[in-house]
Amino acid sequence: MERYWQHLVDSTQKRVEDFLRLQVKDDQRADRGRMDSEMIEGKPTIYLLTDALCLYFCRESTLYKEPAIFEAVKAGVGFVERWQREDGSLDFPSCNFYSAPDTAFCFRRLYGAWEILRKYGETAAEKELEERYLWLLLRCIPILLHGGFHTPNHRWAVTAALLCLAKLVEENGVPGAAPADAMAKRLAGQLKARAGQYLAEGIDGDSDGEYAERSTGNYNAVVDKSLILAYEMTGDESFLGYVERNLRMMLYYFDGDDTIFTQNSTRQDQGKALYPDQYFYLYTYMADRTGSPLFDAAAHKIIADNRKRGDLAPDAMYIFMIYERLRAYAFKGYGYLEEYRKFFAGSQVLRVKKKGYCYSVLHQKASFLFLKFGALPVGVRIGEAYCDTRSFIPQHMEIKEDGCVLQASAQGWYYQPFSRPQGTSDWWKMDHSQRERIVTSSLDVTVTVRELDCGLEITVKAEGLDRLPLRVELDVPAGSVLENDTFRLTAGKGESLILRDGMLRLCHGTQRLLIGPGYGIHAFSGHYSGEEKNTEGYSIFLNDYTPYERTFRIVEE
Repeated sequence: MERYWQHLVDSTQKRVEDFLRLQVKDDQRADRGRMDSEMIEGKPTIYLLTDALCLYFCRESTLYKEPAIFEAVKAGVGFVERWQREDGSLDFPSCNFYSAPDTAFCFRRLYGAWEILRKYGETAAEKELEERYLWLLLRCIPILLHGGFHTPNHRWAVTAALLCLAKLVEENGVPGAAPADAMAKRLAGQLKARAGQYLAEGIDGDSDGEYAERSTGNYNAVVDKSLILAYEMTGDESFLGYVERNLRMMLYYFDGDDTIFTQNSTRQDQGKALYPDQYFYLYTYMADRTGSPLFDAAAHKIIADNRKRGDLAPDAMYIFMIYERLRAYAFKGYGYLEEYRKFFAGSQVLRVKKKGYCYSVLHQKASFLFLKFGALPVGVRIGEAYCDTRSFIPQHMEIKEDGCVLQASAQGWYYQPFSRPQGTSDWWKMDHSQRERIVTSSLDVTVTVRELDCGLEITVKAEGLDRLPLRVELDVPAGSVLENDTFRLTAGKGESLILRDGMLRLCHGTQRLLIGPGYGIHAFSGHYSGEEKNTEGYSIFLNDYTPYERTFRIVEE
């Protein structure tokens, strides 16, 4: 870790290089009680304050013991003291007010700053600032003790903060009361009891390590950080079991270009290409705890590749300042899993990584298949436009040694007149679930995915209803070059073509793919409502009428 320490220091310094100017600006705006064209928000300041304290106490920083940065931190703390609400809450002003979860997220950084001051502070001024931070933390008690939450991960952020506060109260007391005072003991008990109410719901990590939000690009790491803090406050190693399982799971969610597969997320990271930088300290922490060579190699690769790309280091310097043993950790390996095949039963996701490509199959999703050749993504969907069905969505999934089989059935139906009076002629007040339906047809679609050395072979079989114009859609990046023996074009954003016959060559950067053979018997583009549209990329259609059975390949040339 020592070889990367300066990278963390330099990156942290870049984050706070405008700190003095920004802090004065925020301080003045807070005094005016308004913002000119932006919102007052304390979270960025709280994070920068912790970073600034890291640099102030770090001998490898050019800001080491710099009086100006210390004065800026004091001014920043003054802003936070004024910004914090009477109940202790720290708002997220884009949507959440009197928010216990957002207070908990800020609390973690406030606590980190307090720990750094407690660990490294020596002068009277530094100890005075430590006391101010402690008071900011204790002021959070009412909102965390009585507030609520919105999403699954919020519960564990609040729980960790409650357990942390309980320990703070036990060790430091509360204003006007010593740690052994009955008031302090009673308050610590209340904080633990409130945390117990959250924990009684059960932590939402399954046996595969997946959390409820399936947010590989963000909230999985957020939960892991909260559970590590809960462990640090209690010594209860069961918290770390969830973290260890999740980090093992994440190793199967790293694509061949080292980004995270996020398409199955239920949160705002869905579909984003993200490097796993925020997992760096998590893998380092758990490698140190468990001795896992996989965690060690992953942590090393994350930070080494981050530096090689020229990106800012993960914002985790304060963790390594608090836990000095992590700074002394010596990496032994490097890399992620080179190949894998893993079916996650809880989330119903198949993840396969082979030498030249990787792919993912998602159960019960319209966008059910994603391939990646290096950094080149290809998505597969099937449009049906059949009664109330708009897309093929797998209802059954069978895992094979070299792929999988997906199946879904749909029906064409029509309402019948009510057999009993509804007491109203208002369509919107009628209970249409009570209507009988007549089924006029049915359609069974089976998709077989088979692995080849250089890509996938996909067979689509449609049985039952005839004359339905089925559409297989391959989504590729805009800007790709498409060509065959008769044309060459650059894929435009939101545009498409129908591959009527033969093979299509796709060129994107250094990647070369072959797609086909095509089939384009019709040009139906989909229903006028309810269809998913590929507005950001380019679509290649393979179209035919049912019933049929067609096979095509997506392979590296």
